[in-house]
Amino acid sequence: MIETGDVHHPNDITFKYLYTVMPEKLKNYFKLPGKFVRNFPTNIIIGDGMEREMDWLILVRSDDDDIGELLINIEFQSSYVTQEKIRTMADYADYSRTYYNRPVITVVVVTDGYEKSVKEYSRTPSDILKPIFIHMEEDEIIERLNNLEKKISNQEQLTDDEALDIALLPMFAPKDNAMSITERITRLFSVDKSLNGAFRNNIAFALSIMIRKYFDCTAKGKELLKLIEPEINKSKLRDVIDFEVDFIRKSYEHELSEKDELIADKDAVIADNEAIIADNKVIIAAKDEEIRVLKAKLAKNGFS
Repeated sequence: MIETGDVHHPNDITFKYLYTVMPEKLKNYFKLPGKFVRNFPTNIIIGDGMEREMDWLILVRSDDDDIGELLINIEFQSSYVTQEKIRTMADYADYSRTYYNRPVITVVVVTDGYEKSVKEYSRTPSDILKPIFIHMEEDEIIERLNNLEKKISNQEQLTDDEALDIALLPMFAPKDNAMSITERITRLFSVDKSLNGAFRNNIAFALSIMIRKYFDCTAKGKELLKLIEPEINKSKLRDVIDFEVDFIRKSYEHELSEKDELIADKDAVIADNEAIIADNKVIIAAKDEEIRVLKAKLAKNGFS
């Protein structure tokens, strides 16, 4: 039985789970450009030595042969994008572009607050970040929900995008309708016969997080969770964790290497300064000797 109770950062957990177990399907769901190659690590260490984490970074092969491979950084926002947040996205893009030597596209998936979001960020007149924004209006959510109801009622096969609607429409739903939409989707999913195996379990797990988000430990929440009770396979999470750990290690090695170079440069400067000081001491000693000889001559001639 799925545990009930409060889920911290449910949207983040849902997205992370989905892009871990089905990254290509999620990339296609959001209509992102290019052919999916693989996930990239999301932990980065920026110039000030601070560690930060992007939400999702993927490598794709562009349809344009002249471009080749490029990176897409997808940031998930449960509220509007602030000036500070979009500046951070610009930092992510700069780092990824420099570290991996590939073009970077920034995409923002906003589940609430699109209208209030800051849409671009400019460092200089020629350095402007204009992310691609993805959001859903309520009319689109209802249209997709009605499509699910029609296909499941007719026992038709759901597409990958329609299956992901089951997991993600509750997340995009307006707050005043989120509970009713989540319940409606859960009941539809419980009678669907077209999805099976690991794919079905993964969709069910993502949906279970949304149920816990909106219904918590209520009787209704327990009832809805009972309807789906998926077998959850988390084995693929291990690959991503290992990948991220390896990336963090390499990032630290890179930072340490840069610091070692900086220390070596400083040591060289210190050595140069010490050589200059030594030369100056020789010059001063010679001047002192000249002064001593001059004083001796003056004394000999009766000058003190």
